[in-house]
This record gives sequence, C-alpha cells and structure tokens, in this order.
Amino acid sequence: MPYIADKIIFNGNIHTMDDINEKAEALAIYGDQIIAVGSNTEVKALADNHTQMIDAQGQLVLPGFQDTHIHFQATSADFFHYVPLHEMKTMEELLNEIERFARENPHKEWIKGIGFNPSIFNENSLTKEQLDAVTGGRPALIFSFDYHSGWANSEAFRIAGVTATTPEPASGSYARCADGSPRGYIYEDAIWAMNRFSPAFSDEDYFEAMEHYCKVFNQHGITGILDAVAPRKTMENYRTLNQRGQLSLRVAATSKIFAHLPLTEQLQELLSLRETYADDMVSLHSAKFFLDGVLESGTATLLEPRSDTGSTAPLMFDQPQINEFFAAFDKEKFQLHVHTIGDGAVNAALNGIEYAQRMNGPWDSRHQLAHIQLVTGSDFPRFKQLGVYGNVQPLWAQPDPDNDKIALEMLGEERCSQIFPIGELVRQGTVCALSSDWGVSTFDPFAIMQTALTRQVSGASESSPAHNPQYRIDIDTAIKGYTINAARAAWREKTTGSLTVGKFADLIILDQDLYTISPYEIEKTKVLLTLLGGNEVYRDASY
Repeated sequence: MPYIADKIIFNGNIHTMDDINEKAEALAIYGDQIIAVGSNTEVKALADNHTQMIDAQGQLVLPGFQDTHIHFQATSADFFHYVPLHEMKTMEELLNEIERFARENPHKEWIKGIGFNPSIFNENSLTKEQLDAVTGGRPALIFSFDYHSGWANSEAFRIAGVTATTPEPASGSYARCADGSPRGYIYEDAIWAMNRFSPAFSDEDYFEAMEHYCKVFNQHGITGILDAVAPRKTMENYRTLNQRGQLSLRVAATSKIFAHLPLTEQLQELLSLRETYADDMVSLHSAKFFLDGVLESGTATLLEPRSDTGSTAPLMFDQPQINEFFAAFDKEKFQLHVHTIGDGAVNAALNGIEYAQRMNGPWDSRHQLAHIQLVTGSDFPRFKQLGVYGNVQPLWAQPDPDNDKIALEMLGEERCSQIFPIGELVRQGTVCALSSDWGVSTFDPFAIMQTALTRQVSGASESSPAHNPQYRIDIDTAIKGYTINAARAAWREKTTGSLTVGKFADLIILDQDLYTISPYEIEKTKVLLTLLGGNEVYRDASY
C-alpha cells in the first residue's frame, strides 16, 4: 500500500542530481524521506486532505547545498563574540575598531579579534605596542582572516611567557625584534600556543553562536557541512545542540592530527570518536592533516624555490612521517582530509596516499586535498588515478591586488598563471567538491559559484579583469560540487546529495534558474524555501 505524503512540492523545475531521473515536476515527502519523484500527476496521487501542498511556481528546486570544508563551530563563536576586522583597509581603521570594541566591552578579560588581512597588515606593520595603545592594559590576541597569522600585545606575551629566549613552537614562529623579544606578529601554531592562555568559550557561548549561524546557513540553502577541525569537545557540542533541537545542519567532521604527537594515541582517539559520533546528524569519519601553511605568510611549501628569496617553507610533516601516518589511518578506513596550498604539499600528499594504497590496497576512500592553490603538471592525472577528490574554494580565485602582488613576488609570472587550477582538475577527471573554508571567507554558495564560473570579483562584467580564466568551470559542475559531489566527499551520498526516492528530503527552492541566467547574476540568487529532513528550516517572507 503506497504512503500518503506529508508534503508534496509540485510545479517545480526540479534538478535531482540523480543520473537515472535527472529532472522532474514534483516530489513527495513522508516523514524525513522522499517517497516519489516524477510528474505533477503521478506525485499528486499520493496526497490526501492532510498533505501540505507546496507550489514551487516553476522555480528551480535542488538538493540542499553541502559545504564540505568549513570551521563552523569555531567561526560561529569567533564571529559572534569577537571584534570583526574583515573590512579594515588601513591601520587607522584597524586600531579604531579594536579600541571601540575594547571600550564597549569592559567586562572582557581578553580583547579578541578576527579578520585582518595579512596581505595588508604583516609583521613589519603590526607591533605589540600599537595594540597596547588601544587595549587598555588588557591582553589582546587578534587572528588574521585565514587563521594562519596573528597579532598579540605585550600583556598577552607576558601571560604566555614568550620572551627573547622562548623557543619557537612546532610548526609556528614569533616575529622578533633585534634583541629577540616578540615584535607582535605570530605565525601558524604559535597562534594556538598563545591562544591557550586566553579564556575559552563556554558551552553556552558556542550554543548561542551556532544556533544563530545554523539559521543563517539555512537561509543560504545550506543543509550540510563538514567541520574541518573537530576535536572531541567540538563533537560533543554538536551532539548537544542536536539533542536540544537547535541543529539544523547535518554535520560530518574531521579531527586534526599533529606531527609532534604519537601516532598510536591519535589513531585510538579517532577510532573512539568515529564510534561515538556516527548518526545522520553528527558524525566523524576522517583525519585532518595540515601539510603546509599559506602563500600570504610565506608558509606554503613549494616544489621550486620562491622567486624572491630562493627558499621555501618546510612541510609540517616530512615525507616519511606522511607515509607512515597516512598508511595507518587509511588502514583503519579513515578518509584523509589534507590541507595543501603549495605544489610541494600537494605532491607530498599524493605521494603519501599512493604509499598508503601500496601498503593497504585500494578502497573507496575518497581521500581529499583541500585548497590546492598550486599543482605541478605531472600531479594532475594522479588525482584520478588515486581516486583523490579535490576540495576547492573558488571564491579565492578572483583578482585581488594585495594577494596577487605577494604571489607575483613569490612565484613569478609563470607559476602565478597556474594558481587555483580548478578547471584543469575537472578536465582531468578529478571529482571536485566546492566549499568555503568559512571563516576565511564568506560561506555564501551563490557568490562562490559565481566566482567559479567567472574568476572575477563581485559585480564584475564580462570585460572586467579575470583571474586565470582558463580555469573556469561550468554551472553544472559548480552545482554538483555543492550537492552530489559534496555528499560523496563527505561519505553521505547514500542519504543526501540528490533528490532520490529513499533519501532525506533535504532540498531548496530558489528564485532564479542558475542553469539559464547569466553567470554574473548568480550572486543575486535568493533561497525561497529550505527543508531539512522534510522539515521547514527557512522560508523567505515573500514566498
């Protein structure tokens, strides 16, 4: 006996992302699952007087978007509770905003901020004394927008015990004055060594921020995420938020592995986390490795030396350790999720995955490299050969005078013409998921997809400057990168990623047809309705 549908969406321009049944007019939902996809006539036959009928009015219907590289919990709290500095372009603006925040928040023990641009503000321009002058004697720690650089004041260094004789932490460093004392600027893991001395967010701080941003993400059509760095406490907070009924995003996660900690202990911890968190709303399934830093701070690892200094940053794990760690986690059927910016890091990651396959045999691992700013030519076909996914952030692939100047000095013209080669990865058969790396940059999937198609800034026209336009992708690839390919990357395509009978009813209705409008109009798209498991989690007031 067929089910009577709880909800039916009809008159839709439904793109299912299902290769067997690619387009439809209507779909039916019972409980949290899709029970029928087809014509209006076929699907309406499953309705009775109690069925909620939703007229899509000819609008585009898609699976809910999934952002598979994001720092959701940490960024939600930072953005909700810290001073935001993303829009600051001058030193005066930067200092004035920090001073205002300090003045308006006298109860805060530390002054914390997020978002300064390291292409504008660097170790030569940011000193501890400047920060001292606007923080009223309280310790202060400010993060760059990409979290790979930071800025601290004198009181923060004093509390952390950082002096002229303090050794550099593993995979990090302090900018130093001539006498060896800390200048103010800090790099990579030195940031987190400093951050341990500041007050941690309370659980309620996290819950308040996450509940807020869950709703914001739903408003932008996002129904699933992959948290790229999620230790045990982060996973517990996700579970608690879900138990409270306030988690409206499906959360998959990966937990960070450290080069300086014992392999066996870290492997056992991830085995425990995977067993503990393994349901449809909160799960952990992969191991996160940082192999290098970022180009802007000079911590990216390159195969050929920098054009300006003749040097390159070392890997955060050396190749023998990469091979050992990758093989160990691969043997236990963990997905590997690897931060790779420079072509040296990409090459080392592919070498490690190839080694793991030789040791353990191939399996449906879908190991993935995130960011992939630079790839040497011989490594492109290795992605498909090894079954490695690309986890790419197209928003970064647009003209940016500050970052472009740094890249040109470091890499020279030829290598700069090869930055963010997303289109080439796709052409060579790499499965690519599109994501944001929020809070490094906006999570808005429409802005990100527009940049993937145009390689130009927001508001650009066809004649505007483009960043390596040979690496553009098409709209079908972009949408799949946020739906079915994202689901595959997160190992949840059996239940999400397409509008298929038996899968969760995670879907969105949009006010524009992304397949037919100009690429320069994509960023203007609004979500009209978002369903998660058949439940309405966002509806536009006009719909």
